[in-house]
Amino acid sequence: MRVIHEHAGRRIQGEVEGLAAGMLLLTDNGGFFSLCPDESVTKYNGLLARERDGRLFRSVEHLSLGAEPITITVKGGVIERSYEHGTDLLSFTDGVLRYEATGTGELLLDLDMRFLDDEDTHGRVYRAEQQGDALIVTYEKYADDSRSTLQYSRALLVKGVPPGGFRQLDQWHERQYPYDARRGERSSSWVYRPGLIAFTDGVALRIACAPALEEALAAIADRRPAASDSSPLLMLEQATALRSLHSLVVRSADGSAGVLAGLPWFTQRWSRDELISTGALIKAGELPLAKEILLRYYELLDGRPALDAFYPSGGLLAADALGWLCHRTTLLLEAAPAIFSNEELALIHRKLVMTLDTLFRERATDGLISNAAGETWMDAVSGGDGRTGCRIEIQAGVLAACLLCTGLEKRVHRFRSSEWAKRERRLAARVKERFFDFASGRLADGVLDGQVDWTARPNVFLAHHLYPALLSSEEWAAAFDTSLRRLWLPWGGLATIDKEHPLFCSRYTGADNRSYHRGDAWYWVDALAALSLQRVDKERFWPWIGALKAACLNDLLFQGAAGHSSELSSAAEQEWGGCFSQAWSAALLYELLAE
Repeated sequence: MRVIHEHAGRRIQGEVEGLAAGMLLLTDNGGFFSLCPDESVTKYNGLLARERDGRLFRSVEHLSLGAEPITITVKGGVIERSYEHGTDLLSFTDGVLRYEATGTGELLLDLDMRFLDDEDTHGRVYRAEQQGDALIVTYEKYADDSRSTLQYSRALLVKGVPPGGFRQLDQWHERQYPYDARRGERSSSWVYRPGLIAFTDGVALRIACAPALEEALAAIADRRPAASDSSPLLMLEQATALRSLHSLVVRSADGSAGVLAGLPWFTQRWSRDELISTGALIKAGELPLAKEILLRYYELLDGRPALDAFYPSGGLLAADALGWLCHRTTLLLEAAPAIFSNEELALIHRKLVMTLDTLFRERATDGLISNAAGETWMDAVSGGDGRTGCRIEIQAGVLAACLLCTGLEKRVHRFRSSEWAKRERRLAARVKERFFDFASGRLADGVLDGQVDWTARPNVFLAHHLYPALLSSEEWAAAFDTSLRRLWLPWGGLATIDKEHPLFCSRYTGADNRSYHRGDAWYWVDALAALSLQRVDKERFWPWIGALKAACLNDLLFQGAAGHSSELSSAAEQEWGGCFSQAWSAALLYELLAE
């Protein structure tokens, strides 16, 4: 299958095979429409709406003209598929899926109307009929097959059906999901096929699902077209990465804007993911949005030593979120020194001092800052590997926080205190003393119970990004050299642990998280590593920078969901894995391309 991307008069194309590229369209509240080739089909296929409580509700399971497309063309928010005998176009705006096809054909419609976390197969009742140019499907879900207790109901509306075009089938069939089988999850479902929609001179359909038919009718009556491209001046690759990130920016019921971690299953705001992704928004000039996100997190600082992993609360503590919050704040202040009011700067300073005081009081260990198991971004604990102790990127994040606190002193109080500057100097000296081996150029991953953990991991690149002043350029280059020797993957990625380590996994293990941080290459880390290599010595590290960038672009354009950055890849070879669209993967790639 050929995948083509078009933007501002430029066109890139490539042939894909194996885990071939699928298509993913997103709407501005976290809902999405996804279709994948047969070998990559997943239970997240189809039309999924994100309801107010955050749960995903699936309605359409699959739309098919009875053949696999020969070509997929991505044109911003519109996807065109070409077949031997015609084309179809799909777009998704404000919860309405728009489908257009040329020529003559029969569109098969499969439904699986349920909350995605509701796997009960009993008490499911569908009714479908054509009324005028509308196909109306009502669905009722009962507690059991006696149909005595109704749990919920929905209405699906397909507008634009030709006269007599709906041909009723009323069939159930079992659908297999190979991608979920590879991940070790539920990999089949019984789906309902009400019928097919026949057309002889093309068709233009609008599809919406809602709790009541009146709501679906109102949604479809709004004839707003697909959103136009907001970045015509960007190069195709940059525009595609930024568009992928934008598709995960949503406004919640309280009106606040934020970035979902990834789709289809990371449908929450994760503090570290959102804060890391904010860097791309700043680079793209979307400063008010970045400011809104950052201020939201400062308001959450309440004297505890760390933010929660989920926004606004929940999950493990994210020991690194504070460092990313401060790093992104510094970046925003560099871009727009007057963006925060004096009152906002005072709030940031007050909250930051309170949190740092707690952090140094409760988590200082032998002059370093400690974290518990699962509190770093490598939060999937397996084989006893939870990265407890004092980890390198946590030290760098705290140093970034001290640096920001020192810089705020003068702006807030009209003088510069020496307290935080002294703490920064002491911590930086202690980190360099304990973590850096001058003889070999190694930078350790951590210190645990007084012992240095020299396990090679890509967190040295995170440390450089957060606090480049820790080492000289020559010292960083030496640390990168030793890391690349232990982590480099021939296809252009970085393993998340030394390839010779006994916990190293060469293949993505899916729902079993053994490989997550013990082998799998994460695209956000690969792009960030390329940025660090570029900033330290562009000429020396050019081959690695080019290979990392090429791999990230190959994923964005031709793997997983075409036009979206995947979560990760197996170490053994480049293949998309995890979420189809991951915010920080797209964000760091945009930063890399924009620099």
